Amino acid sequence: MRKKKLFAMLLSATLLTGLLSGCDQKAPEPVPHISTEDSSQEETLEQVTLKWYVVNNGPQAGTEAVEDAVNEYLKDTLNVKLDLIEYDWGSYEEKVRMAIASGEEFDLCYTSDWCNNFYSNVSKNAFYELDELLAQYGQGIQEFMPQAGWDAANVGGKIYAVPNYQNWFRQCMVGGSKAVLDNYDFDLNTVKSPEDLEPLLAQMKADNPDMYPICNGGQAGIAGKYLLNKTYDPIAGQGLPVAVDLTDTSYQVYNPYATDEYLQFCTTMYEWNQKGYFRRDSATMSQDAARRDAKSGKTALSYWVYKPGILESYFNDRYGTSCIYATTGDPIITTGSITATLTAISRTSKHPERAMMFLNAVNTDPYLYNLLCFGIQGVHYTLDETGTYAIPVENSGYDPNIDWEFGNQFHAYLREGQDADLWEQTMAINESAVTSVACGFSFDITPVSAQMTAIQSVMEEYETSLQTGTLEPASGIAEMNAKLEAAGLSDVLAEAQRQIDEWATENKTKTP
Repeated sequence: MRKKKLFAMLLSATLLTGLLSGCDQKAPEPVPHISTEDSSQEETLEQVTLKWYVVNNGPQAGTEAVEDAVNEYLKDTLNVKLDLIEYDWGSYEEKVRMAIASGEEFDLCYTSDWCNNFYSNVSKNAFYELDELLAQYGQGIQEFMPQAGWDAANVGGKIYAVPNYQNWFRQCMVGGSKAVLDNYDFDLNTVKSPEDLEPLLAQMKADNPDMYPICNGGQAGIAGKYLLNKTYDPIAGQGLPVAVDLTDTSYQVYNPYATDEYLQFCTTMYEWNQKGYFRRDSATMSQDAARRDAKSGKTALSYWVYKPGILESYFNDRYGTSCIYATTGDPIITTGSITATLTAISRTSKHPERAMMFLNAVNTDPYLYNLLCFGIQGVHYTLDETGTYAIPVENSGYDPNIDWEFGNQFHAYLREGQDADLWEQTMAINESAVTSVACGFSFDITPVSAQMTAIQSVMEEYETSLQTGTLEPASGIAEMNAKLEAAGLSDVLAEAQRQIDEWATENKTKTP
């Protein structure tokens, strides 16, 4: 009874919400919390197992205990048995792709515009259409989710995933070890492009010949972060050659990998590779290797995606010491920045209704959400005296640090070092970010799915090698673009142009 009373107290929390018209955000307003105890089920539901694919730094030793806690908590309401399938960043995409291709039965998975490509999976009929499920079992999500979330997850008039409500802007930052950077008279705030770092990297390498001054691999690749702040909006997903300019009200679709700007970037990376500014094997290095290099002082700098509070939660965790950073561009909102983190229900799920009930609970129940994010209180983490900061228990076996992946991050406990008004800061940047003219447009690749599959294979062959300086840029880019054309890129660009023109006309968004 005491436990149930505690749960009831926790479930009385409210969440911050915002309303969007298109992608114009307004200040959030509290809405009543909807808990799993509000279920109108009159009969006990039959227990089902829900298999959920997630990506983090690898399987957590304490995951089974957390699953047991989730199952016990939901026993009298949803009666689900959660089976979290965890893969690291190096293997997740391949594993889920194989599961989808083989028709494996599973229920939920993380998908996005840059990992486990959302659009490609929709075209393969891998995900369940959610409109009816949301209407019947996802009312809690619908109450807080801004319209832009549904616009972004909508392909061909159907919703295929639930956006994880968090920071919906993208902004690039660069930073690293304060102990190293304090030895140099260099202001990171002057960095607007990688070339601006050249004097600092050159001096670091001269002073420390065995050091790689900057990381360019293992999920800390420079291109994947730096290119976020360029002027284009990748409307088919990150790393694919289909884009429009952020402010181009003519919506001209083009291949950003055929531009002079991309050639210049790859040329810089090629030169840095030759100079030893980053590891020669950056194209294949793992996340663990990148983390080891950072903590051992082998690297001093890295690029990352900026979020308020990330200084403590990412850089300090990565380097194991005090760090400094600076943003290198303005925050922007695109369809892709919203689809950067989605949860989809697999077409092979035998329990799509229960999967939606579970997603509704995860997104509206702060206790359940934080249980997944931080584990069991007193075992995997403790709370500070204010009840707002989660402090990990050292070597507890569970600290996945993927709050943004599990659901509505505005429910999350804060981490040590984060500002008390972190979520207010996040919402404020959401509201002030530069918004792409194409925000809300989702490219339905179904008419050109065969071409897109071939194009993705070409990009996987060349992109990482070019962006880590492994390939000579001029010949490598020319060869890549020739193969892209042979794979049908012209057809894809024409189809994307047709769709976005229709969308712009229908939505009367010819002005930003």
